[in-house]
Amino acid sequence: MTSRAEAGDLEEIRNTERRSRPNPSPGGTGDPSLKGRVLSGVVFLPILVGMAWVGREVYLLFTLALVALALREFYDLLSAKGLSPHWKSGFSAALIVPIGVYVRLRTGRTQEWHVAALLTLLLVAVLLAELRRGPGKRALENASATLLGVFYIGWLGSHVCALRELPRSVGQPYALGMSFALLPFFLGWSCDTAAYVVGRTWGRHRLAPSISPHKSVEGAIGGFLATIVAAAVARVWFAPYLSLFNALLLGALVGVFAQLGDLVESLLKRDADAKESSSLIPGHGGVLDRFDSLLFAAPLVYYFILLQVYSR
Repeated sequence: MTSRAEAGDLEEIRNTERRSRPNPSPGGTGDPSLKGRVLSGVVFLPILVGMAWVGREVYLLFTLALVALALREFYDLLSAKGLSPHWKSGFSAALIVPIGVYVRLRTGRTQEWHVAALLTLLLVAVLLAELRRGPGKRALENASATLLGVFYIGWLGSHVCALRELPRSVGQPYALGMSFALLPFFLGWSCDTAAYVVGRTWGRHRLAPSISPHKSVEGAIGGFLATIVAAAVARVWFAPYLSLFNALLLGALVGVFAQLGDLVESLLKRDADAKESSSLIPGHGGVLDRFDSLLFAAPLVYYFILLQVYSR
């Protein structure tokens, strides 16, 4: 027979165990967040496919909009942290990067002078802006935060556009760029969706509780495996240039780095005491919340195709 004290101890142990693991919640029709995700996907996916099919300036404008919205949310997080990023310099540099990449790939030029010139102008502009603010204004932190936004959002995000314009550099028809452009979205979203559903349904062990308490080891494994399967499906469906080995390898790499990209953004939000970067997209939060994994997946897919598939 169990005493009241023993029963109380047992109940406390059970409560501790419940608090130590993510709360499972069926990812079914009763989940409003999942409904918002599905609705956002239904609306956005045809638009994305259409823009990727057209390519050229249309896809460049899409990339610029993506970078601008994500950078604004990033700088808002920095402002909430008490920093003062240089919005004008940061936005100018972050938007010039995709344009420079686009022009370079469209014209076939390989000179990198524009990148050096851009970095020089950006550094000078940021440092002069801090000089104008005067001492005691956290100059080191503000300048560093501004540059982080340019590289994290602008440079990584520029690979979204670079993928669409890549065929010329590897001697392939321009139309194939649609497949290149859609590949990181397809793999990244497969990873995100599987990790979300598996984690909400079967998640019991926390993956990184100090960074993102709702992510689970089970969800991470589910996302990883789903990305490998998605890469094999992509090979049959719209990416025949991938061998089976390359498809499985790319799926494994994206399955890891897409989730690392998600964790990086969660770390930044945690540091700024923000749950979401914004509420722009139903079921997802902000643009940065939705495309955080893409910022890691797009460069990975770009260099994988360039180096592994076409050996350039």
